Parts: sequence; C-alpha cells; structure tokens
Amino acid sequence: MSLLVWKPNQVIIPDELKAYLPVYEAGEAIHTYIERAFDHNGQRDTWLHSQAVAEQAQHLARQYGANEELSILAGWLHDLSTVIPDTEKWTLACQYGLATVEAERQVPFLLHQRLSAWIAQHVLGYKQWELLHAIECHTTLRGDLELLDKLLFVADKLSWADSDAAPYIAAMRKEAEVSLEQAIHVYIEAMLGEPGKLAVIHPWLEAARYILAAEEYWRSLPALAAPIHWGPVTAHFQPRRILRPDQQALVSNVSIVPMVGDQLVMIRLTDGRWELPGGTLEPQEAPMDGLQREVAEEMGGTLLNYHLFGYFACESSAPIAYRPHIPHPHFIRMAGYGQVKLDGKPLNPADGEQIETVDIVTIEQAEQRFRSTGRDDLADFYRMGYYAWQQSQSGEAFTDTEETGLLYSGSENE
Repeated sequence: MSLLVWKPNQVIIPDELKAYLPVYEAGEAIHTYIERAFDHNGQRDTWLHSQAVAEQAQHLARQYGANEELSILAGWLHDLSTVIPDTEKWTLACQYGLATVEAERQVPFLLHQRLSAWIAQHVLGYKQWELLHAIECHTTLRGDLELLDKLLFVADKLSWADSDAAPYIAAMRKEAEVSLEQAIHVYIEAMLGEPGKLAVIHPWLEAARYILAAEEYWRSLPALAAPIHWGPVTAHFQPRRILRPDQQALVSNVSIVPMVGDQLVMIRLTDGRWELPGGTLEPQEAPMDGLQREVAEEMGGTLLNYHLFGYFACESSAPIAYRPHIPHPHFIRMAGYGQVKLDGKPLNPADGEQIETVDIVTIEQAEQRFRSTGRDDLADFYRMGYYAWQQSQSGEAFTDTEETGLLYSGSENE
C-alpha cells in the first residue's frame, strides 16, 4: 500500500498533546489530519509551507533517486510539532527521553525537529527509519547524513516564504540543481561563516559541516572512493562519525589508523606486506574490546582513544561467513583513528597474522610504503584517517560526544 494513502489503525494522543493535536478521525488521510492539526492551532501558513516542502522534496527525490513517497511524507510531517509552544518543548523533550543538548535548552524552537519525529513515530505510527531520521534533523542536519536528510533540509530552505527568504536561498536553489551537498554548503557557510549569525550553534550543524567536508575530501581519494575488492569481499567506504543501531549490529571488524602524537604507526607482516591494523571480532566481543586486543596483538601497544571517521559497507560473495559468528553476506568494518601507546612487542598469537615490524612514520612515508606495494586502498585509508585527525586539531571539536566520533577514551590523554 502506498505510504501516502496509508491510514493509521489507531491514533492515541497523549494527554499533554491533546490541546495541540485534534482527535484523529477513523479512515482520515494523513495529509488531511496534518492540515487539520495546523488549522486547529491557527497555523495555516505552516501547513502551506509544509505542502511546498513536500512538493519540493518530491522534485528533488526524482532528481537524486530518493524514495518519492517518503520525501513527500517528510515534507508534510517535518514541522508538525511547531503547534506546541516553545515554552513547552523543553519539558516535553525531557519527558519523552529525547537526548537534548544545551543549544536546545537555550533555543527550544530547535526541538521541533526531534518532537515532530517523536509524534510521527509514537502518535501516528510511522516506523520507517529514513523518514524519522530526516524529520529529526531537518533544521540542523547531523553527522550521519543520509540522502533523505539532505533532501528534506534543502527542500525546507527552498520553500521558505518570499518574505522570509534569506539572500543565500537563490544560491542554494542554483546549487541544488547540481548537488545537494553544495546547496547545503552554501547554507552552512552563510550561517557559520559569520560570527553571531546564529543565536546558538547546534553541535549537529557543526558535525554536518565536518562530514560534508570529509565527503568532499574522500571523493578526492580515488582508491578509497571506488569499490575495493578484498578477496571475495567488495567494500564501499563511507565517511561517518556515527553508526546507526542497525549498522552497529552488522559490525564484524574494526580497523584503525594508529597514531603516536602526529605520526602514524605501520605494521609489516613476516611476508613483507604492510597491512591495515585491526581485525575481526571474536564471538560476543564488543568492538572496542576487540580493537584493544588487536592493538596489543599486532603492535604490543595500548589503545588510548578511538574516533570513528567512517566505515566499510562490505558484501561477501563467499558461500559461507569468514567465521560462523559474524554477519554474512553483508557486514560492516568500522574505520577510525586513535592514539596508541607502544609499550611492548606484538603478541603474535599463533592463530593470527605474524607481525615482523612496528614502525612510527610520517603520513608521507606511510603513503609511499603502501603505494610502493600496490596498496593504494590503504594509502588512501591512512590519508583519510590523517585528515580526520587534522580536522579534530583545527578547532572542529564538538561539545556533543556522540557527534565527535569518540567511541573510546582510556585513562591517558592524547
């Protein structure tokens, strides 16, 4: 059944929202209900804006190959919680267990994106992750951007009423015909490029700025931007600072660009190959426990911290899994950089790859060694990790831990 004509079986409105959301009439089309909700609160203009966003989102979906129905729904639903007064938004967000940040306490209007997603899921019954995620970050974006997130964000800005349209909207509209990322870049630079432009800076917007820059850098690395073939496995790299819950469930490997200060650690096997540090998780082993074990086994070291900068989406053509306990045929290999302390020799367990050399080098030396042995993929991977580390040193550190990509921090500082 089309999502656009799907009708909820039952809509139970919480007591605290009954003043703002009208009773749902059985069999009512969802867009009709949303329209009534806005009219109930005297917000006809917001409904007209939501319709315009839905139309713009559908246009962009056709252009960029997104799901048209989800795009239209996102346009209809994204501002639904604006019917709730700003004075109530913080209290409701806390009541619903939403992970709020300080910027939202200072400017509660920012919470309308989270609350609209909550209503779409818990009141109206929508379960589509892409839809809810796009609604949840349509004002600020965030560090785990998907296509529908970008599309709704741009559609929202391009649908502002003429009286509200900022001067950069025309530039966004022009760029959107070629690239959603470039259209978003126009907005972010307009907002963050001039101090004081925004009342507060949401950490999600900072994270989005980082990830868009990381995506642009990644596209300049040809071996990493193309599909990579590791035996029966085909891997596609994606820059990210966050893994979704469904992606976390598919993690079977953890890789690291290990660092000592501003230099990098390389490992060479007994057969002479320079290899990527990290490996496959053991049964029931948490990713950071597995990485700590790999650092000890392959470098004789201790993991001090670990920052996610992306992941490999992998698909195996082998008939069975590499090991019985890992996902198959689709799995994820986490990618991060982190500081390590080299305080011993590689443990070299008998059932693992045997490490002959552990060396500390510059990024230029690491790249040369990998490329000289035909491993352009690993050269680009180290480049990407080093870039992510440089970004963290340039002041682009965020107050929201989730958005920094920090997954592990030991007892010692970098």
